Amino acid sequence: MAQKILAVHPERCTGCEKCVLWCSFIKSKVFNPARSRIHVIRSEPYVDIPMICIQCGLCMDACPIKAMNRNPKTNAVVIDEEKCTSCGRCVTACPYGVLTLDPVTGKAIKCDLCGGDPECVKHCPKKVLYYVEPNKAAYLRRLMEYGGAISIGRKEPIGPPERL
Repeated sequence: MAQKILAVHPERCTGCEKCVLWCSFIKSKVFNPARSRIHVIRSEPYVDIPMICIQCGLCMDACPIKAMNRNPKTNAVVIDEEKCTSCGRCVTACPYGVLTLDPVTGKAIKCDLCGGDPECVKHCPKKVLYYVEPNKAAYLRRLMEYGGAISIGRKEPIGPPERL
């Protein structure tokens, strides 16, 4: 069985930021968006897009002391906070801007997929986030991109993630 990935159905996002708040609470025991590992950006007017780590590993390559490793169970890049020197090279290496330095600890923080059970997915009221095998994520993405063409007569794209 293939390892799962975190994927986004951005058209459904309302910008409620429950994913952000739950992430910060689970990881830092506070409701503080600055301490979250997921971010929601707003592009006016009214377009909210969750920004997630795709676990590409560029941050691992940028870390001068090798304070990051892959979790063999989830394939997520995980930071060893004991080793992290807060140099920020991983932050500048991230092409999506999802890595940050924690404003309290100064250590690098990023999504680790919650050990294979992402809290953001469980608490998203609009099912914007889903944790699926890569082929299912790609299939759903194609449906979302071309949903209008293959779902003639429908206003919404077919293939909602909750069917997975």
